[in-house]
Amino acid sequence: MVNQGVREYILKTYGEEVWAKICSDADVQNLEFDRMASYDDSVTYKLVGAISEHTGLSSDDVLRLFGEYWVEFAGRSNFGNLMRLSGSSLVEQLKGLDNMHDRILISMPHLKPPSFELEEGEDGLCQLHYYSERQGLAPMVIGLLYGLANEAGEHVEVKQTAFKSNGEDHDIFEVKLVDVQSGHKTSGHAN
Repeated sequence: MVNQGVREYILKTYGEEVWAKICSDADVQNLEFDRMASYDDSVTYKLVGAISEHTGLSSDDVLRLFGEYWVEFAGRSNFGNLMRLSGSSLVEQLKGLDNMHDRILISMPHLKPPSFELEEGEDGLCQLHYYSERQGLAPMVIGLLYGLANEAGEHVEVKQTAFKSNGEDHDIFEVKLVDVQSGHKTSGHAN
């Protein structure tokens, strides 16, 4: 489903000719992907690399943009209802990510989903812990956080504070809810 989302994003943003070129540059034979099939992670990494070369964006920027788009894409799929079951606020949705992945595992037992743990701080900050066996996808999580906040009608500032790529056990993100009208940061607690 991730590869299909990447495909749809490129088609929507750049068109079919660019998608075909990206697949060729990435040495990816599939111009379309089955949402329920499993593909080697190397396919996704090769696509991100080719998109980066084509657009001039860094791989991290490509992953961030795609993460934000992913929320919209997944929301239109059969998994959209699972996403909405977690709640309407960003905090509720973040608390429900592991439950959502557990429900997806019922129909896709081959899935190797990440795990998330949310800590709500007294100082109005949330710490999101991201555990994954995959490397290099933290920028996509940042995009996902912005996309989820947008879907919830909320605004956030996200900063990565721990990096698995630097030898940490997992990635950690600081999430601040921002009250756009006043410009003040608000508590990470659900309203």
